[in-house]
Amino acid sequence: MSAVMTAGGGSPAAGTDEAACDDQSGRLVSYLELAAISSAPFWARRQTSAVLNAWQLPDEADETAQLIVSELVTNSVKAASPGPALLSSIGLDRICRIALTLRLLRCRVVIEVFDTHPDPPVPCDVGPDDEAGRGLVLVQALVKEWGHFFPPSGGKVVYAVIDVAPTGRQPRP
Repeated sequence: MSAVMTAGGGSPAAGTDEAACDDQSGRLVSYLELAAISSAPFWARRQTSAVLNAWQLPDEADETAQLIVSELVTNSVKAASPGPALLSSIGLDRICRIALTLRLLRCRVVIEVFDTHPDPPVPCDVGPDDEAGRGLVLVQALVKEWGHFFPPSGGKVVYAVIDVAPTGRQPRP
């Protein structure tokens, strides 16, 4: 597991001109690489909470982001993981990795989750008694936008964008 939080370059999200957003917006990025195993959603939520608190974003944004991160990382683990039965028989160097990137862009948090599986995410039609399959429907209900893209290096990135209210506090780089 590796984590990086930088105040590197970036551009503001298109169409946002809110002066109330702090001048650090667009330059704050957090990156976390995880093994595609069942504990990955836990560590991704912990990272998300730590980062959004360091950026001094409202608690509501932290809670929403953690929920979205949990759903997207869980889906990536399911897509990229060999499954619990095979984990014990393969070496650690053969376990797929997933990556979580968080970006603060002008009153928005962009959540990106990368995995090596080529299939795009597809929301499921679920019935009222189904116990699983609501993750992407929940994500869709909570975010400003979401989708996926295929980077030239392979795999896919699923992203979600949430609006955050400006707090008037200056985030720490």
